[in-house]
Amino acid sequence: MKQTALILMSATLLCAATMSVQAGSAWPDITVEVKANHPVTTSQTLTEQADGFQRLAITLSNKGDQPLAIERINVRIPVAEKLADDLEVLYGGSCMGRTPLLRQNVGTQTAKSSSHMYEVVRLADGKYLFAGSLSWRIFLPNFTLKDGAIEIWSDGEGRQLKPGETIQYEQIVLRRADDWLALLDQFGTAIAAENGIEKLKPADFKGWATWDYYGRVFTAKDIYGNMDALNKLAPDANMIQIDGGWWTERGDYQSVRPDLLPGGIKAIVSRITSEGKTPGLHFDGFRGDENSEIYKAHPEYFLHDQDGKLLVEVNDKGDKVMRYIYFDYSHPGARAHIADCIRNMKENWGVRYFKVDFMRYGLKNDTLARNKSANGIKAHDPTITSVERFRLGMQTMREAMGPDAYFLGCSAVFGPCIGFVDGMRSGGDIHPRYEAFPERSLANLGNFYLNGKVWNGDADYLVFREAVDEDETVSQEKVKHGGSMTLNEAQMWADLNKLYGTARLNSDNLMTLRPERQALVKEVFQYPAMDETVPLDLWQHGTQKNDGFELVLARKGKEIYLGVFNWGNTPKEYALQAFGKAEPVKLDGRHSVILKYDGKESFAQLCENLKSR
Repeated sequence: MKQTALILMSATLLCAATMSVQAGSAWPDITVEVKANHPVTTSQTLTEQADGFQRLAITLSNKGDQPLAIERINVRIPVAEKLADDLEVLYGGSCMGRTPLLRQNVGTQTAKSSSHMYEVVRLADGKYLFAGSLSWRIFLPNFTLKDGAIEIWSDGEGRQLKPGETIQYEQIVLRRADDWLALLDQFGTAIAAENGIEKLKPADFKGWATWDYYGRVFTAKDIYGNMDALNKLAPDANMIQIDGGWWTERGDYQSVRPDLLPGGIKAIVSRITSEGKTPGLHFDGFRGDENSEIYKAHPEYFLHDQDGKLLVEVNDKGDKVMRYIYFDYSHPGARAHIADCIRNMKENWGVRYFKVDFMRYGLKNDTLARNKSANGIKAHDPTITSVERFRLGMQTMREAMGPDAYFLGCSAVFGPCIGFVDGMRSGGDIHPRYEAFPERSLANLGNFYLNGKVWNGDADYLVFREAVDEDETVSQEKVKHGGSMTLNEAQMWADLNKLYGTARLNSDNLMTLRPERQALVKEVFQYPAMDETVPLDLWQHGTQKNDGFELVLARKGKEIYLGVFNWGNTPKEYALQAFGKAEPVKLDGRHSVILKYDGKESFAQLCENLKSR
């Protein structure tokens, strides 16, 4: 066996020596290390952009006469200032639920101290150091701090370079700035520009969905009963979402559970569209089941481990044992299969809104995390990374849906999805327990800079029930039933959804939900989807996953709203003179309020006056 060589290619980048925020700053002695089995030639350029960012472009070339495989890429960017242990650093949220925004001190970093999106160090009030990525096309960049430097690294995943081939590492931007809000806002705009996103589809969906109450076990009767209740409660509702569990086996997405309805999804969609509503359909876009017909016919469409054994995750759901397997979208047959399924959903069944779930399982790390006995993945095309495989699948899905359909991404690592999806679930799955609400506040609002620029944010379902609102059809999943959510706790989730998200879909049983809980659904629907939403206290929260934001400013047109959320258990006062409130706003624990602005300041001015640090 050949011994792997460590090839170190470094370059010193010379740029302006000034450290002023306005003129840009020097980033001397940037080094790039590439670990591969043959020498890799690197080159780097650092360019000042019109938007104030400095773009670090890195190329990787094979100038030899043999193919090579990349194991790891390390970029080290020394920082002129001493990064004292008490300095604060933000790591941007990277995926739905599992890695929300994280705020730490430099000296208390942990294994979770990284981000695929960005990191920003608060050197002092009004002085910030930033590094972020604009692309995720071949590799997943990881941003962290180490030994007084910004470190950006990626698993090479054995990515092959043919003799004479040159590729680009992901597009990195650096900046020193004096305003964190403007910085992140401009970062979101730069991501959209880099990925060709000029305009998002307008979205203001209000309706009902099957998942949170029924889980995988629902019938057409359940759907139609809730549709009738929804029509009485909110005649202007415009969407019904059929969530997971409708298929015969995962991966067989052209066949429907025979007990669902003789007419299948097509008949349900027909009823939905007859009422003028958008029909939405969920499916698992990156997994199948070992019992599926598509696997039996085409085992080559799925990923295998390093020894050629099928990757199978066994998951006992109580009523059924799942044997999850993973689509290999480097195989043209797998891509053709998923495209056929989507075209049938759209052209035959009439679906116009596609919720593609469990997208993280298109990537290496998440797949192996569920298959710990494997230490590698064998794909049809071993020369590309899982990011490239993932994007082949995403491109296929997007093209099969067509430009007019709505594509909602779910359970995804954000970066590789950008440019394909219209909407994105930006926080973890909700459930009717109060403890979930502050956690989802942090996860969703921490991604505010992407919402409205890169995608339409989706906070997940409206859930307002407690045990007395349930019947025997409720899901028996541990967190789905038997809760004791008070009305004021439910009000907090309602208020958050008024200010963030473009799909407000209730997922209780409207036929059994008490009138005062139904009223919360209608209350949320009466608010329009906001144009922008900002967590004003970004630098005061995010130390742990349930450390939710308390001051949330949102705008629809010229109408401005401030949400105040006391997630704690004791009363609290909020001084809001900058919002026009002469007296402090007092809130009991686990209470919230939304205040409408009636002053003359602009949204930007209010952000500046109210935001922390």
